Amino acid sequence: MSRVVSIRVPAVLDRCVYANANRSNMLASQIVGLILEHSISGHYDFSRLTDEEFLDAKLDVRLADELVAKVRLVSKSLQVSVSVYIRTILYAYYSKRLVFVERDGHYTLEENHAQTAGA
Repeated sequence: MSRVVSIRVPAVLDRCVYANANRSNMLASQIVGLILEHSISGHYDFSRLTDEEFLDAKLDVRLADELVAKVRLVSKSLQVSVSVYIRTILYAYYSKRLVFVERDGHYTLEENHAQTAGA
């Protein structure tokens, strides 16, 4: 089963998600799902990531119930809402603060130390 999750985002983030999905021949929901799945086991300090305040668009994605439950647990432990967690992870990924890294034969999200060193 799955459910639609609606997240207020900056319009530029919405465009980035859809452009990435188009380039990858995937649905936006699949792209967001992959990023979130890897964020759960990622190696980064969530408190160092920033949330955006200018939220002029709405991103609707269909995510598996199991993934939503995992995200809910992580966001609860971080004391943020599910939508803030998702928006923060997506913004960090598309601003290149988080990158995919292969570790022990599988991919995870990690801080982009080249990007954060200059920040």
